[in-house]
Amino acid sequence: MNSKGLEILDLKNAMLVSTFFFLWLAVYFSDRVEETLGFLLIFSFGILHGSNDLELLKRKASFGRGSRSHMGLLLAYIGFVLAMALLFSWIPLATLALFVLISAYHFGEQHWVRRIGINGFLQKGIYLSYGLLVLSLLFQAHPQEVVEIIRQISGREIPAGYFGWSSLFFLLVFLASALWNFYWTQAYRYLLYEVFLLGVFFVVFHTASLLWAFAIYFVVWHSIPSLADQIRILYGQFSLHNGKKYLKASLVYWLGALATLGLAFLYFSNGDYGLLPLFFSFLAAITFPHVLVIARLYKG
Repeated sequence: MNSKGLEILDLKNAMLVSTFFFLWLAVYFSDRVEETLGFLLIFSFGILHGSNDLELLKRKASFGRGSRSHMGLLLAYIGFVLAMALLFSWIPLATLALFVLISAYHFGEQHWVRRIGINGFLQKGIYLSYGLLVLSLLFQAHPQEVVEIIRQISGREIPAGYFGWSSLFFLLVFLASALWNFYWTQAYRYLLYEVFLLGVFFVVFHTASLLWAFAIYFVVWHSIPSLADQIRILYGQFSLHNGKKYLKASLVYWLGALATLGLAFLYFSNGDYGLLPLFFSFLAAITFPHVLVIARLYKG
């Protein structure tokens, strides 16, 4: 096996070990402690993995490195985030639904792109169905909390039983599309591993609190692999030295995102908007442009 294959294997092993360690923490700590740890993970690796989008976009688009091109990209990026925030205030339910769909596709894309590519309609169906399955498993493990978050964001209340049925539906869609893809690509060896992972996620989601469960998946199974991919693209190799270079390049944007969230929390803290709805609304606003950047990046 080449060094790149060993690197990917080592990362997967580390992700599995981390998941079981965090699952162990969920057994022994209270929900309050779990939520604190969840915020720490998301505010560190979770927010960081989307903090270098401008450099990635410049690399992909072959922009010059002058201040004008950089400033134009920065203003466009901020404008996109603000537009998403306005949509949340004008049409919250539709924007929230769009956020779930786009996030699901993004999660699936990150998880599967190195295995099945991005060119076909079937591959995109696997991305979307897999991401929706993972999110549905998370939602059906904490239905009342999710219903309350949706109510606070959109003013609408949906039946809690919907999440269980959606999990079953997306599981069937994912398995059907994956089996069809594997039939043509002879990649059956992936399927058992992925079914095993879904079982792990199911146990984690039902054991941990909502925020801690989301943090484990979002950081361990999405943000860290995404950071590894981005570091490879920008600097040629995933290593500690290049990780430090990535952190240095993205530090200002990372701190800016955290400061913006802090100001938003202070502004809304006296209203009826809870911390989790505010947090997920903020995450949605910064996720939209990030998803577009990464999707463009994977197109080669």
